[in-house]
Amino acid sequence: DFVFVSGQVSFDDTGNVVGTDVVEQTRHSLTRLDRVLAAAGATLHDIASATVYLANAGDAPRFNEEWMRWFAADHRPARATVVAALLDPQLLVEIQAVAVTGRGSTEGKEAE
Repeated sequence: DFVFVSGQVSFDDTGNVVGTDVVEQTRHSLTRLDRVLAAAGATLHDIASATVYLANAGDAPRFNEEWMRWFAADHRPARATVVAALLDPQLLVEIQAVAVTGRGSTEGKEAE
């Protein structure tokens, strides 16, 4: 099954921006993404592909460092990174993702 998650940004539940730098905002956006995935029965480990929007290309190295903390070396989803203006001028990062669940073993199953 596929789980498509629209762009997650660093807003709190009342719509206020959380964090003033790309590391804090990446952390909060990934936390929100993890919650949305959990509600759909998936985890960050199920992400097959992600698109990241950064407001500033200069933030890419710090974003990458935080991203790597969330994804183990044995699971790095395919990712595209785009520099773009975001919804609110205080936002520095937005992350959308596609997860695939139910990728268990097919051993002993006939092809459909």
